[in-house]
Amino acid sequence: MSIFASWLYFADDGHGNAPAPRISQGSHVSPAEDNRRGGRLELGVIPNHCHPDVRFGDAPEPEGGWPLPVEYLRLGLGGPAPDDPEDADGTGGADGADGTGSRATVILDRAQVELLHATLTEWLNTDRR
Repeated sequence: MSIFASWLYFADDGHGNAPAPRISQGSHVSPAEDNRRGGRLELGVIPNHCHPDVRFGDAPEPEGGWPLPVEYLRLGLGGPAPDDPEDADGTGGADGADGTGSRATVILDRAQVELLHATLTEWLNTDRR
């Protein structure tokens, strides 16, 4: 059982917060609205009740509250299933035992998340790129 709880999930499996990401056609091809979607993107956090300092069973919340949240964010990205006939560029990979294609999962610390946040905010707010 994972200690992480998903906060955001992009996938076409019916459980996502949004549709699956668009499939990259390569860095030389401009993305378009009608590009095929596939794979998944997931953000997960460690809930307070799974904090290493809090794992003491069913005891009530300690006086003074829970410790500060664990400062790590899990970012997962999965490609389309390797047996997908439309996976023409071969980006699906073959790592996913459950048919989800290749996968990568990384853990970011607070400083990395702050930099990612600042970069995404800059991207959203800019008029020129």
